[in-house]
Amino acid sequence: MVQHHIYSVKQDDTLQSIAQEHHMTVEELCHYHNTHCTPLERLENKLSYQRELIIPLEKKKNIKDNSPKKVSFGPNNTLNYFPHNSFYKYGVMITIENGKEKNELKYEASVSCKKQDGDFIFQINRISKININQEEAENIAYILAYKTSQVLYPLTLLIDKDGGWKQVVPPVNYTERWNAIKEEIKKEFEGEMVEEYISKIDKLLQTPETVAHSLSDDLFIRTLFLGYCTSFEKDFTTEKQIRFPIIDNTVEPRYKVIMKVDPLLDQYNLINLEIDGFLDDIRTQADFINNSLFASEESLEQKKANPFGSIKAKAFLHPNKCIPEMIHLECSIDLEETKKISVSIADLSNAEILRVRDNRFSVLESDEDIIEITGFWEKVRSIFN
Repeated sequence: MVQHHIYSVKQDDTLQSIAQEHHMTVEELCHYHNTHCTPLERLENKLSYQRELIIPLEKKKNIKDNSPKKVSFGPNNTLNYFPHNSFYKYGVMITIENGKEKNELKYEASVSCKKQDGDFIFQINRISKININQEEAENIAYILAYKTSQVLYPLTLLIDKDGGWKQVVPPVNYTERWNAIKEEIKKEFEGEMVEEYISKIDKLLQTPETVAHSLSDDLFIRTLFLGYCTSFEKDFTTEKQIRFPIIDNTVEPRYKVIMKVDPLLDQYNLINLEIDGFLDDIRTQADFINNSLFASEESLEQKKANPFGSIKAKAFLHPNKCIPEMIHLECSIDLEETKKISVSIADLSNAEILRVRDNRFSVLESDEDIIEITGFWEKVRSIFN
């Protein structure tokens, strides 16, 4: 039998004040009360005639413990990465701006992990179609790209002890899979563009090395596995250099960043981590425009100019495993036009209760109160603005 705490409503009470007193959001309070009360006692947007509210017993027990919990660091203030036997389902939103052109992609991906020989082996799979600019992809180019992704997914990745991307391991049978899908494409589509596309994929899939290189530009993978678990100084900051595939260059632009972790867990028992940095690459704008892998002699002789790119991120990590549950990253580089990329990733693993976490609110999603995915992402955005 489910046990509850019965709260007696006082004269000046509001839903907000009762929720705060019991360490809940208004949405949580209403959802729980309405689940267990009689139809006549259901809550709407505010208190009306209700004299008693039904509150979960575990919330009542935890009221006395208001002290924030400390992050569990290892030696040298290290965040320890323990993703063993984890499974997550993520919602992914990627916005790419290049000058005046702007495109937004949304899809879902599953992520699971096991450990082997010191590295962590992750399996990544796309579990939904790609939504482009609020619409399901119908352009032939995107349909072809989606069909091609079936060749390579599920992906196998090697991730290091810091939670950083290390290597993509191509599927052993990807050539056979591509030949089968290629025949499907030829039956469904025809024309010069299709033939050119197939030719490009044939070249991309020639060797495991070319496959791995093409997948290393995946913005979801590179954001999720940016290497958030590292050692911090006494002030809980650390300086490091990271590379990010904001442009198509074999040697990715290098950014110098300050990572800062809050030594206390937030009210949702998550680790809060922030990244702030700037482009710190020896190459000049002209070098990047010319797709140079290394700095030219002219650029080496030039006096170093102001940074022409930046990167920022905010991540919420699991308190024990240090796996990201939510991330928002923004990266930019100023060349002939300014290119900006933003990546938002949120854990959708719990199908019954979807929580969007920050210090202000938590959004519940249930069969009775469905939140559209567009509205969900607007709430994700608001956390980081």
